[in-house]
Amino acid sequence: MNNNDEFFIQIDGIHSFIHENDYVLKSLLKELKVNNINIEIKGDKERINKIEVTYKNITRNSINKFNYQIQSLTHLIELSSKTNISVVVIIITKIIAQIISKIKILYKAIILDLDETLWKGTIAENGLEHIKANMISEIGNPFIEFMRFVKCLGDELGIYIAICSRNDSKLIASTLNEIDNVIFPLKNHIECVIANYNDKSENIKIIAQQLSILPKSIVFIDDNQIVRDEVKNKLPEIFVPDWENHAELVLQLIIGCIFERTDLSINSQTRRKQFKILQAERKQNSLPELFIKVNNDNDHIQAKELYSKSNQFKLVSEEIYLPFAKSLYFEVYRENGENLGICSSITYTFLNNSICLILNWAISCRYFDLGLEELIIMFLIEKMADKRLYFVYYHNGENKRVQEFLSKYYGEIFIDKIDFLQTGSEALIRQFENDHRFVELLRKLRNNSDDFCLFRIETHYPKKELLLNNTNLKLL
Repeated sequence: MNNNDEFFIQIDGIHSFIHENDYVLKSLLKELKVNNINIEIKGDKERINKIEVTYKNITRNSINKFNYQIQSLTHLIELSSKTNISVVVIIITKIIAQIISKIKILYKAIILDLDETLWKGTIAENGLEHIKANMISEIGNPFIEFMRFVKCLGDELGIYIAICSRNDSKLIASTLNEIDNVIFPLKNHIECVIANYNDKSENIKIIAQQLSILPKSIVFIDDNQIVRDEVKNKLPEIFVPDWENHAELVLQLIIGCIFERTDLSINSQTRRKQFKILQAERKQNSLPELFIKVNNDNDHIQAKELYSKSNQFKLVSEEIYLPFAKSLYFEVYRENGENLGICSSITYTFLNNSICLILNWAISCRYFDLGLEELIIMFLIEKMADKRLYFVYYHNGENKRVQEFLSKYYGEIFIDKIDFLQTGSEALIRQFENDHRFVELLRKLRNNSDDFCLFRIETHYPKKELLLNNTNLKLL
């Protein structure tokens, strides 16, 4: 667990169920405290089916409450028996994961080795027929069960599935083509395959780029400890579990709540399908005519969801006062009317009759390289034709796509000089003193980091031609 925010969490209702000699619980509470999470367990109830949880994010000065509903108690007992971890500890772990998952980047991809990880044997040495014989025997069962688990992660949660193998690429391509889905349940469920003899850390970077996600959103599974250590050393932001067998691996992923979500989303389930459509058409250089629909997001529901998940293209990571602003979200449609999902959200407010402040803007990673950024800027220029447009961009080392877009049009569409005042200076911030929300956002960014810029969007009409030349998207 790696947590920078400080939490105080009160769990009410399970104190009576804690055994005095539960050393795993004591160890867990100690480890959580090291990671800025302090737990208070209360309640002497003799019977519970829901647990009251109150948690305060001290760093962000927010307090929230929710009821954790105990579900599938038999399943929890089964996990407890297999791991020798008490049911109470498993429940506490799931509660913590539910809280942390609301503010942390979700794991979006699982990258898998092949030999001795997904099948029993070494394809280059043993050959496909030997692999097949192993997989239809009893020794193949753990491999097949693990692949079914991974397949469910993809189908139900939209987790991307990729292969990274130290093998000849032609051999792996022919093997994956010939092997059937009975002994290889992941057949036709893999988004990306890289097979060569390079360091896996370098190949993982390539996979992350192809999937348009950050390495920190990846879980890497490999049976080889040397390879695991190499990836951990060179890409420490990736989660790389150590494991001896598949049962232990699956339990570690479940108990650790690695893929825990706060909700089950239809958008997540269809994300991989949308990704495959766009990737296939990109490879053929035949992207069809796509259309963008603009929707009012009156309760900021879509905006909040996208801001919580996006990282490569998001103006700021700070909390903003959404109830006092307006949000829009954008959907992509194919020419045949098929909805490819929500691609972007933007939140803005008006300082006065002449100034519009863009408080945040995010784009989903699977819609990069479509010309979406250009279309949205053109839409804003058109919508706010009588206003000056300002936005703040916080360069935090992750949202590189924003920086690339700004650099592409810097000096022509985006200007970062306002009356020659230094970015982050109090004199510059005071120019917006009529909107205390924007001023507070600027000061918060300045206090957290000096590395942010305030931009103005050039709304002179001929400049729009620069954007128009770099997008084929059209507004519905």
